[in-house]
Amino acid sequence: MRGPRVIFDEDDLRTITDEVFGVMLGLDCAPVDRAPEPLRGTVVASCVQVTGAWSGAVTLDVSADLARSAAAAMFQADPGDLSVEEIHDAVGELANMTGGNVKNLVTGTAQLSLPAVAQGIDFHMRIPGAVVRNQLDFVCAGEPLRVTVLERREERSA
Repeated sequence: MRGPRVIFDEDDLRTITDEVFGVMLGLDCAPVDRAPEPLRGTVVASCVQVTGAWSGAVTLDVSADLARSAAAAMFQADPGDLSVEEIHDAVGELANMTGGNVKNLVTGTAQLSLPAVAQGIDFHMRIPGAVVRNQLDFVCAGEPLRVTVLERREERSA
């Protein structure tokens, strides 16, 4: 018998993204209605995992420029004054906030991991045993943003 599931749809993910980026940071984000394409240039990716009644992960992929803009808004700082660590901390916190909102939609008990952050060009982050449940692309402050929810599909041992 399978345990409780997360119950949400793409509208919930749009709402969560608008709350995290729009309401909290004041950055305008609009969904993009097209097939996902690889993000170009330097990307800052962050991930949090949800474990418990439902197991999965939430990842954010943002352009380096959006990462800097989001960090500036979060820390109320000049974008040019931010260190790489501050930018990574901000993107990790954005994944944490987004993942926390997804976790709150889980029926049953769930925990959220600490965020992991990576930065680079032309890389792929993979979470073994997980499949994409939802993936939405946005333009946020004129820059690309991808929000992905992955669901662990491996059966757990009893």
